[in-house]
Amino acid sequence: MTIFYPRNLLLTALLFLTFYLMFSRQADAIPAFARKYQTSCITCHSTFPKLNTFGETFQRSGYRIPDVDKRYVKEKPVQMGAPAWKEVWPDGVWPGTLPGLPPLSLLARSLYRYDNGAETKHDFTFPDEIELLSAGTIGDNISFFGSIALVEDNEFGGVELLFMRFVNILSATTAPRFLNLTIGQFEPAFIPLSLSGRLTHSQYLFSTATVGANTFTLSTQRGVEVNGIVKSRMEYAFGVVNGNGTDDGNDKSALDNNSRKDYYLQVGYKFKGIGLDGLGIEGGWLPGDWKERALTIGAFGYIGENRSETPPIFSDRFHRYGFNFKLQYGSVTFVGAIVTGAHDNPDGSYLEKEITTYLAEGDILLYPWLTGIVRYELADVTQQAKEDTIIAALTALIRANVKLTMEGEFHSAGEEADRAFLILEFAI
Repeated sequence: MTIFYPRNLLLTALLFLTFYLMFSRQADAIPAFARKYQTSCITCHSTFPKLNTFGETFQRSGYRIPDVDKRYVKEKPVQMGAPAWKEVWPDGVWPGTLPGLPPLSLLARSLYRYDNGAETKHDFTFPDEIELLSAGTIGDNISFFGSIALVEDNEFGGVELLFMRFVNILSATTAPRFLNLTIGQFEPAFIPLSLSGRLTHSQYLFSTATVGANTFTLSTQRGVEVNGIVKSRMEYAFGVVNGNGTDDGNDKSALDNNSRKDYYLQVGYKFKGIGLDGLGIEGGWLPGDWKERALTIGAFGYIGENRSETPPIFSDRFHRYGFNFKLQYGSVTFVGAIVTGAHDNPDGSYLEKEITTYLAEGDILLYPWLTGIVRYELADVTQQAKEDTIIAALTALIRANVKLTMEGEFHSAGEEADRAFLILEFAI
């Protein structure tokens, strides 16, 4: 049984007090970017956390509105040096900015769970997660994002994301957003569907399925990624990462569990619709209607090595490659992905195993505040039982930053039990 320690209760209480003191003078306490631009969450999200077309462009641009960001910023930044210092560089420090207000947001989730296979079938998990978010820009071409789970599964969850992004590197000699750099703990571009933008409580099978004793999954990583956009329609990314996700290494002085680094390459192309760099967005978009007709396709390859976490210690070299697509047609979005790969020593017996996962999902905006989601997934691993998941969910925005979700999770293969959730989330 997990015990919720008093120190975690104290930490949570202090965070709520901090937010109260920070925002008690504001009638509408809303997330950091909404405060910065004085706009609603639905400007960037169809239903949070899923990004709409404009939100994806905003994210790719380093959390800026492409080309016209300063026109819409309502929260005056703090200048870290006069602009004239740019003219004397390198004989002076290049000037930058700080957000005018602390760029903090809080996401809280509570849920009722029915689990057909658990000893406690009915459970009120209040709260299920409390997450502290921070994001913003530092000058013209540097941005940052951080996410800390203050409470997750009744314990302190730790750092989920924390990275800096340098956009438009070599902007004087290359096209806008052609070359960008991300450093830290982030969601790599090879992930076929965004983990942080998932509308359902149930996780994707491709991000949880493992092979033998190798704990590698398609998840957040620590490392470096170079990415960019070519002629508005094509995107690319190349990354070097630890490879063991956010786990600690076997050597307590290091975060990786082996000296080798993992490598990946991702490419994508968008047909029709708004360009990946925002080409086609007209003035007066705020708040905007981002229903479009477009098809985006992508492919990736990943090569890595992982070590077992418990004795006997052994290494396993493996690879993954996959394909994904997103079809947008007005209020309807279809996404799909196939991820396959092989491991040369996942159990320490030097017997190769293969893995293939399939995913198909559709969602529809029934009303601007009401979204329906259906998903099917299958994971097939050599000498392991097949797993599948069928998801049916309905999300309703009670307010732009308050969401209610009803979700059912069903299985026709594997040993997982059927579950149902009623989830209430809010962000401030």
